[in-house]
Amino acid sequence: MSGRSGGCLIVFEGIDGSGKSTQMRRAAAALRSAGWPVVELVEPTHGEYGCQIRALTRPGAQRASPEEELDLFVLDRQENVAQNIRPALKRGDVVLLDRYYFSTMAYQGARGLDPEAIRARNEAFAPRPDGVLYFDLPVEVALERIERRRLAPADLFERRDYLERVKAIYDDLAQRLDYFFTIDAARDEESVAHDVMAAIGQILRRI
Repeated sequence: MSGRSGGCLIVFEGIDGSGKSTQMRRAAAALRSAGWPVVELVEPTHGEYGCQIRALTRPGAQRASPEEELDLFVLDRQENVAQNIRPALKRGDVVLLDRYYFSTMAYQGARGLDPEAIRARNEAFAPRPDGVLYFDLPVEVALERIERRRLAPADLFERRDYLERVKAIYDDLAQRLDYFFTIDAARDEESVAHDVMAAIGQILRRI
């Protein structure tokens, strides 16, 4: 667990449009109702480096190189780990995190960087999660959802071929890492929420 004790870190991962953010909010509410101390976090954060990342991915923005993007994600994550994640775990909280270094592995890996090198660089300072909920959704369905909820053109992270490469990396991680829980995200929200809470229950029983 990368030198930490106490608390529980659960990460929500998946391609854009997979519904992970909605499900994380639902899970947080359910856990609080059951008496668990919960902290909700998101990456990129809304700090200095996170805002730079968000600016780079807006429509019309000039895309940074994969290496520059990776550096920004690492800097943002280092702050998040130091200021938010580790203190919450030390308090014994359940930390629910919308995206973590697995997203960096998938998204920057899809731009040509080595996912395992990205993982090693991040795990040098970032605690490994107790569980990762991977919201598995076909790219075609994800893009349909994205188009339904917006009028503006899809942003730089939502091109079809790009998301196919991103998903392939996620799929590989889900097959190889025993702390990944694959959730069929193509179903209705209630069915997905049921499986999310079942997976969280398994994670909490193991810590």
